[in-house]
Amino acid sequence: MAAKKNTGKKAAGRAGQSGKTRKKAPAKTGRAAKRKTGRKTSPTIAGRFLRNIAVLVVFVVVSFGVGAGIYLILHMDERPGPDEAPVATAPDPSGRPAETTPQPKFEVFPEEPEVPSKPSEPAVPPDPDRRPRVAIIIDDLGYDLQMAERFLDIKATLTYAILPHSPYARQIANAASLNGSEVMLHLPMEPDEYPEVDPGPGALLSDMTPDERIRVLRENLDAVPFVSGVNNHMGSKMSANDDHMNQILSIIKKRGLFYIDSMTTHNSRARSSARLFQVPFARRDIFLDHDPEPESISRRLDQLVGLAELNGHAIGIAHPYEATYQVLSEKLPEMNDRILFIPASEAVRLASY
Repeated sequence: MAAKKNTGKKAAGRAGQSGKTRKKAPAKTGRAAKRKTGRKTSPTIAGRFLRNIAVLVVFVVVSFGVGAGIYLILHMDERPGPDEAPVATAPDPSGRPAETTPQPKFEVFPEEPEVPSKPSEPAVPPDPDRRPRVAIIIDDLGYDLQMAERFLDIKATLTYAILPHSPYARQIANAASLNGSEVMLHLPMEPDEYPEVDPGPGALLSDMTPDERIRVLRENLDAVPFVSGVNNHMGSKMSANDDHMNQILSIIKKRGLFYIDSMTTHNSRARSSARLFQVPFARRDIFLDHDPEPESISRRLDQLVGLAELNGHAIGIAHPYEATYQVLSEKLPEMNDRILFIPASEAVRLASY
């Protein structure tokens, strides 16, 4: 009996302790509850994606801005200033819009012609008149009669090179002959830039047959009256070919004419062909209006005179530009006291002496 009582007491004690334990577990309130409810939840996948996109956009914008700034700094000097003018181009001597003017292009200048620094050979023979000799050829005539007449009025000896089959070729040649001036055929020849650059009617082309080239050359010579010589219009490709130049110079020899190389290429074979056929020959020294601005033309004219004073004689080529006319009409009469202006044939004779 005693044992049962003790066992019952122990069980009751355990039950009481268990009940006490359950009563002592308080509900989590206050600060603890706040800590539990205040925890941050992990960002969703959509949120992370939008945040990455925003970062990428900011990076791209900043990178573009930095790159643009660096580019502007590096290329600051390449931008034209407010006072810079566009590069001048050769004016149309007829005064008409370029797209309505049938005139062929003037000479093609692939590079600035070099001014020779050494005296040419041979030297001028002794002469009582010690003035240097200068020949100036006006090229590309035949498409503007009024401009040609203005050049004919200049008080100095000039030579007039006329394009074949041009509208006023015969009228200008007749007027020059009556004026006592020398006339040349300005022979169109194929340039390296052909067909983008067309030398105009009567051009001698490298793909012609020999018979066709001879026929065209003879027609060109017959198209301009009173010619005493020939110089090339363009022709950088044709002039560099021995066979073509031999053919051309052989016909010029038969006509008893001289040949002046306009030197539109440094690879010209005209000189060796002229020697082969014993054609009186000379080379152009300076293009006066390579840059058709008055200041440049005046400076090149002074260089031409300087070469004549150094070598005894010199040959210049000019074109029927308004600026060229203004400079020559103003300066040439003033030079007559110290420079003897001569026709091209005389310059060829001195060069071949």
